[in-house]
Amino acid sequence: MKVLGIRTAPGQLRYAIIESNEDQTSLLNASTENLIKVPAGMEDYSEKLAWQKEEVDRILRQNPDIDHVVMKVGEYGRSDTKSSRLGAYFDAAVILAAKEQDIPVEGKIYKQVGTKRAEVKNHAEELVGKTDTHWNEQIADAIVAACSVRSDK
Repeated sequence: MKVLGIRTAPGQLRYAIIESNEDQTSLLNASTENLIKVPAGMEDYSEKLAWQKEEVDRILRQNPDIDHVVMKVGEYGRSDTKSSRLGAYFDAAVILAAKEQDIPVEGKIYKQVGTKRAEVKNHAEELVGKTDTHWNEQIADAIVAACSVRSDK
């Protein structure tokens, strides 16, 4: 099974392609692209959303054997901010891209992926290792989100 894990943020998209079988789980893009930054100067929400959707479409086109898409979504909170709202819009663009390709998609919070923000990097490393560059909580979020599917099945 091949799963695309995604973590959106206002300035970037992080993604992990996880392949798992009965006894092994691998991070296929550990040493290749896993960080896509919003182009400099792009300020308009509609431009950012169109850009994000095009990038997710490209990832899915380049990996036609993706079986499932899982996003690590923002935690529930009391306040709505410009940043959290943009994150929700980005998540919606991912949902639309997956739906158009008829790929099951879901969003999960930390409790659903079995970790906490303070532990996510260690958890991801235990599951599949870490990326060669740009290692941070956001890519770890994408990894644990993708890996959560195999434990759901």
